[in-house]
Amino acid sequence: MNEFIENEVCAMCKSPAKQKCSGCKTIFYCSREHQKRHWKEHSKNCTSFQLAEDEKVGRYYMATRRIVAGDVILHEEKPLVAGPLQDTLPLCLNCYVILSVESSKPCDKCGWPLCTNCQEHGPECNFTIKHKDTKISITDFDYPHPTYNCITVVRAMCLKESDPDAYARLLNLEGHCTESNSNDQFNFDECRNIAQFIKRVFKTTEFTENEIAKIAGILKINGHEVPITEPAHMAVYDSGSFFEHSCRANCSKSFTENGGIIIRAAFPISKGEHLTICYTDPLWGVINRRHHLLRTKFFECTCQRCIDPTEFKTMFNALLCSKRECSGFMLPRSFIINKEERPDFICNICNFSISWDVAEQIIEKIGIDLSQIKKGDIQACKIFLERHSKTLHENHFYMIDVKLALSQLIGQEKMLTNTEIELISEKILLCKKLNELFGILVPAENRLRGLNLFEMHAAIAEFGRRQEQSELRAILMESRRILTEAYKFLRHEPEILPEGKIAIQARNNILEMDVIIKALCQASIAPI
Repeated sequence: MNEFIENEVCAMCKSPAKQKCSGCKTIFYCSREHQKRHWKEHSKNCTSFQLAEDEKVGRYYMATRRIVAGDVILHEEKPLVAGPLQDTLPLCLNCYVILSVESSKPCDKCGWPLCTNCQEHGPECNFTIKHKDTKISITDFDYPHPTYNCITVVRAMCLKESDPDAYARLLNLEGHCTESNSNDQFNFDECRNIAQFIKRVFKTTEFTENEIAKIAGILKINGHEVPITEPAHMAVYDSGSFFEHSCRANCSKSFTENGGIIIRAAFPISKGEHLTICYTDPLWGVINRRHHLLRTKFFECTCQRCIDPTEFKTMFNALLCSKRECSGFMLPRSFIINKEERPDFICNICNFSISWDVAEQIIEKIGIDLSQIKKGDIQACKIFLERHSKTLHENHFYMIDVKLALSQLIGQEKMLTNTEIELISEKILLCKKLNELFGILVPAENRLRGLNLFEMHAAIAEFGRRQEQSELRAILMESRRILTEAYKFLRHEPEILPEGKIAIQARNNILEMDVIIKALCQASIAPI
């Protein structure tokens, strides 16, 4: 019987083949050489997904085969357009570093300020020269400067002449920032204000106000915050803009040192599933997440996480029952409501209820308390957790915010080697519970999960160092296991990011731990 089924033949020479393309997993090759030679042709179709569309979601990506956790789904080497975030302090338009009066110098050609290390910047330079009679003058560096809100829009406008194909692809993206289809008047007004500013300052006749507002809306909806600069900047990608949003995404997002984007499967994805990334902060409560998405991306989220008031039984938004003798928790029947609906928060055990307004007041008051907490203070974190532990579920997003901060603070000021054993044990427990929660709620947040595991590994290793030598080996092996998992989450982060630097440290720590564990093994079997 022939060991090769039909289609398992080399795409290049049609001879029997066993080597499968690791990207699409549908094409076979008889050798590495034939795979390389065929790549130019195959790269056009080597994907694990296809673009689909429906009335509710719009355009989205759907898996065309089973995708394995860690598989690279998309890699775009550069964005269509990039620029500073909205409402930024004056910064260098080349490297994005924040400027001061002392550290800035105006561009000789257009006047936009640059840092002393940069000589050139983006297409806004020639655009300013062409469409403005005088140079730009920025004199106040202490506050966000509204002029910078137009930079990325201007850069996108310049594509019309410099790269018409890229400009067409940009206009093909969703915009929604028109008076007829905007979900929020604020969004329409913001895009319109940018358009009016550009028309007033630059006197361009090549674009109408509506065209500029449309571009502003496209950038707002499709922009990614890119953390490879300090501060971060925003970028819009071509293929990367069609990933659907989910507050519990199945794909993780990372960036290259050159500003490219890489999307990987966070866990196994079945054929036919939608491919999703998260557009907002996944550790915010459901009301804040949905409000942010409506204001910035112009849609109301109805993902599986938002639909479920328990957020996969984590109780991420739950209050404890107001009755002292009851151990239940209180949630509304749904957070997906219209303006008229405000359902009561009802206890899951005794059915005691409080109104939406009362629950909102409780949460708002605690939020104010959180905003006033002393930064970097372990004791302040503990006081907050103790004060509100009788009101909020232990997994409430405010509690998780403080627990995450506390887990990072322990061992930061005095270093773990000088930290009390009780605090180290507390850090280990905090990290462990956070890891369990993150695995349920935000499995695609690789940076968050990797950093938490790295903190846990360090605490366990220090805890082991203080135990009897007979116990040290087992504890170090557990620490190494967690460190290896942390490295898997962080290994794809660029070295210029803190997470990338920690990935390098994790890799070195693994090697060092292997030497120690090996020595402990040899000592345990050495003859007496």
